[in-house]
Amino acid sequence: MAFPFDLRRCRLLGLAGTAFLALGGESAGALPVADLPAPASAREATGLVAAYFGVVLLIAAWVLLGRLVRGPRPPAPRALLLVLAVWAAPLVLAPPLFSRDVYSYLAQGAMADAHMDVYTQGPAALGGPLADQVAPMWQHTGAPYGPAFLGLAAALSGLTRGGLPAGLIGMRLLALLGVALMAFALPRLARHSGADPAAALWLGALNPLVPLHLIAGAHNDALMLGLLGLGLVAARRGPVPGAVLVTLAALVKAPAALGLPAVVALQARAG
Repeated sequence: MAFPFDLRRCRLLGLAGTAFLALGGESAGALPVADLPAPASAREATGLVAAYFGVVLLIAAWVLLGRLVRGPRPPAPRALLLVLAVWAAPLVLAPPLFSRDVYSYLAQGAMADAHMDVYTQGPAALGGPLADQVAPMWQHTGAPYGPAFLGLAAALSGLTRGGLPAGLIGMRLLALLGVALMAFALPRLARHSGADPAAALWLGALNPLVPLHLIAGAHNDALMLGLLGLGLVAARRGPVPGAVLVTLAALVKAPAALGLPAVVALQARAG
């Protein structure tokens, strides 16, 4: 007999997964240098087990949710948005996971706020406790990000006065904003293309990479993708707003510039 599951069980299973991720991150996440546990400590090992168990639960929830989406009575997009919010909730205040890139964002924002050239100097030129959090391989590397993102990072640095906990929460909120824009754009683009909005949300916004990479890691890819999706939605009404938003996404990270040909294609399709 098949395992009985429904939307509520998928929601709770994914919630358990992200809760284990957040719990494991307390000892095995990308913690500030001063809070890192001793090498090979039992606390870190326990955290790793909890985090990877959370990954397994989250992937299982996503696969089961996909069976519902492809079933005879798929959930409405609004119900899937609630699932996304529930899955993301434990990660909002969790430590960064799987990457220390968010510390690079904060250090480069502090450099921009201090009117330092972030494209020719690495965080090592900033010095101090904030630069110490950046991974060694990026200490002497200039920023690869666009001026729009660096402007936001600089504003956040000024707002938080370089404070680490507040800065991490600020970057996480920017990532959540990007994911929210993605979730707004995906069903609209799917309807415009004749695709299933629920399937688009399941594949694009509820994909485990979104909570694991974009939200847990507080990566600026989320903001880039959100602005890119919003630009493609706007392009259905006219080329100028679409091109402006896609260009803004490219000023966060350059790969979003590939969306500009899509703006042209949408206009050509509209005649």
